[in-house]
Amino acid sequence: MTSIESAKLLLFSGCAAVLFSSLLGALMLIPLQAHEPKQKSGINFKHIGAAHIDWIMLGLMQGMAGALIWVFSLDIAIWALVLMIFGGWANPVPYVFRAFGINAFQFRGNLIQRSAAALGGASSLAIIVSWSVILLAAAQNW
Repeated sequence: MTSIESAKLLLFSGCAAVLFSSLLGALMLIPLQAHEPKQKSGINFKHIGAAHIDWIMLGLMQGMAGALIWVFSLDIAIWALVLMIFGGWANPVPYVFRAFGINAFQFRGNLIQRSAAALGGASSLAIIVSWSVILLAAAQNW
């Protein structure tokens, strides 16, 4: 994959994440119009809001990675791009689980809670590995 193709892939994924998060933000407004929505819905909108912000930030992160790849003309392995995209999309999901009462930040409890926590850990690791590969390539190409 060329550097332009890699950059396009990350830019597209990042922009899609920002659009998704924007739609999520707009949809959050609907139940919040109800009287005492946090008590009646059973959903903790504070955690949905955290996921909303996280998807925006991680979308911007993907765009920054794409820009770095383009500016430095980097030849990045497809697996590193896949890790960046996976991490950017999956990392906010534990906040969504938490909004429904599943503590996805502690690796204990039932299978759903442990799976959600594992997803959070795996997505964080994916982002760290991908950024390490991209930044090392950029440093070597300086």
